[in-house]
Amino acid sequence: MANVITRRSFLKASARTSVAGALASMVNIPHFLQRALADGNIGISGKKLLFIFLRGGNDGLNNLIPIQDPSYAANRAQIGLPKDPAAFYDAATGQCDNPGMLQPYAIRTGNGFAALNPNLYDLAPLFNTGRMALIHRVAYRSQSRSHFDSEKYWEKGGDGTAAGKSIGTGMFYRAIVESGWNQSHPLSGVSFQSNLPQSLRGEQPMTNLSSINRYNILGVSGATSSTNGVNVAADRLKLLNNIDAGNAWPYAAKDNRGLVTGLGNAFRDTLDIFQDPSFATNEFYDDNGTTRLFPVSAATNQAGVDANGYDYFQKLKSAAQVLANTDAVIAGTEMGGFDTHTGQVTAGSPHLGGHGRLLKRIGWTFHALAKFFQNYSPNVKWEDVVVVTMSEFGRTSAENASVGTDHAEASLMYVAGGSIRGGIYGCSPTPLNNVNQWDPGDGGKNGSMFQSNASVGYLRRCFDYRSIMGEIIRDHLGATEAQLHRIIPGYASEATEHLKSGGLIGSTPIIGEIGLV
Repeated sequence: MANVITRRSFLKASARTSVAGALASMVNIPHFLQRALADGNIGISGKKLLFIFLRGGNDGLNNLIPIQDPSYAANRAQIGLPKDPAAFYDAATGQCDNPGMLQPYAIRTGNGFAALNPNLYDLAPLFNTGRMALIHRVAYRSQSRSHFDSEKYWEKGGDGTAAGKSIGTGMFYRAIVESGWNQSHPLSGVSFQSNLPQSLRGEQPMTNLSSINRYNILGVSGATSSTNGVNVAADRLKLLNNIDAGNAWPYAAKDNRGLVTGLGNAFRDTLDIFQDPSFATNEFYDDNGTTRLFPVSAATNQAGVDANGYDYFQKLKSAAQVLANTDAVIAGTEMGGFDTHTGQVTAGSPHLGGHGRLLKRIGWTFHALAKFFQNYSPNVKWEDVVVVTMSEFGRTSAENASVGTDHAEASLMYVAGGSIRGGIYGCSPTPLNNVNQWDPGDGGKNGSMFQSNASVGYLRRCFDYRSIMGEIIRDHLGATEAQLHRIIPGYASEATEHLKSGGLIGSTPIIGEIGLV
C-alpha cells in the first residue's frame, strides 16, 4: 500500500519554512529529490522563466536579416526585404532605428550588418534598452528536419543523436523537479496550450490549461452569493471537501496509481488559486494609458495584431499573470503557423503576408511583457523574468517556387528580461570568435547561409540552443552546475559537446556560452 500521508494533508500541517527539511526526511521521497531539496536556488531565488514555442520552424532569416550579405538579396528575390534607400546599413550607430509603425523596408539595427523585419518594429524600444538578445544561427548537432523529432529534442534538452532522442522527461520538468520546488508548491510549472508540452512532461504532475476561465469544478464558481436559492459557495466547498476525503484514502500499489493520485492532488491544490479576481482582468495598458498590453479581442486590440492572434495573447496574458501572482517558476505557451512552405509573404510586398503577421505578434509580445512586469507586477519585477522563444528549426536560405521556404537548420532565438545582456549575436559584420559567418566574398555559396547545403542553403549553426538554455537555467533560475548536468545532459560531456566553453563539433565551430545573464 502507498503511504497514506497525502501531500496536501502533510503540507497543511507543515510550516512553509520547514517544508524542505520535513520532505527530505520522508522515507518515500526519492534520493535525487532529497539531494535536490538542499541544492540550488530554483524557486527560492524568485526568478522566473516564460517560454514561447514558435511551432512550425521559424524562418530566422526573415526575422533578423543579414542585409549586408549579398547572397541574401540574390537568393530571396520575392520574399527578401529591401533596404531603405535613405539608410546606411553599414553604419554602426549602436541603436536600432524605431519607425514606430510598419514600413516596407528592413529596419537598421545599428550593428553595421543586420536588419529587423519591419513587422518587428515594436521590439526597437526594448532592444535599445540593452535587455533583449537576438541570437542568430541557433540549432543543435545532427539537426533533424522533422517537426515531431525536433520539437522533442528542443523540449527535452537533447540533440539529434540517439542519446538525445532517448531522454524521457522534459527539460523544464527536470529543472523544477531537481529543485524540489514542486513538492511544496502545487503550481510550479504551468503551460497554456492544448496539451501539456514535452518540456514539462514527467512522472510528477505539472499544470496545463487551455484557459484559466475554464479551470473550475463542475462549473461551480467561488462566488459567495446564492443562485436560484442555491448557496453556490456551500456547494463548492462540499465538492472540494469530497475531493479531499477521496484523496486521503490509501491507493493500491499498481502501475500509475501514484501518478494519477498526484494529478488529483495537484488539481485540488490549484483550484482556488485561479479564482482570484485578478486573473479575470485585462486592465493592463501601455504607457499611453489607452493601448491594452494583451489584445484578446477586437475591443482590446489597439496594438493592431491580427485577429487570429487573440487566443494566443489570452494564453500569454495568463502565463504572465501566473508568474506574477503565484509561486510558479516556469510558465509559457505556444504560437503556431511558422511552417511557411507557401505564401510566406505577399508577392511584390514582402513586408506583408502571413509570416509578417506572426512577427508582429512576436514584437508586441516582448513589448507587452516588459511593460506588464515593469508596471503591473509588484512582487515579480522585470529583472526577475527571462522570456525565451524556441522553434524546431529554421528555413532554407533560398526561397522556393511557392513564395515560401522549406525545412532547414539554424534559426533565431529571442531572449529578453531585465537582467539580460542584450544585443545581436551571430549576425554581425565581423567573424564571431573566428567563426566564418556570412558571405566570404565568393558569391555567397560558402558563407553561413549556404554552408550546410550549397543548393538551397541551410543556415549553419554557431550556437547550440542548449548553451542558451543552460545559461538561463543556471545563472538566472539558480540551478547548481551539478543540477545543470542532469537537467541538460550534454553539459556533463563538455569535452565532446562544448556547450560551456565552445569548440569543434566535427568541422563545425560552436561558440558555447555568451554571458547572457
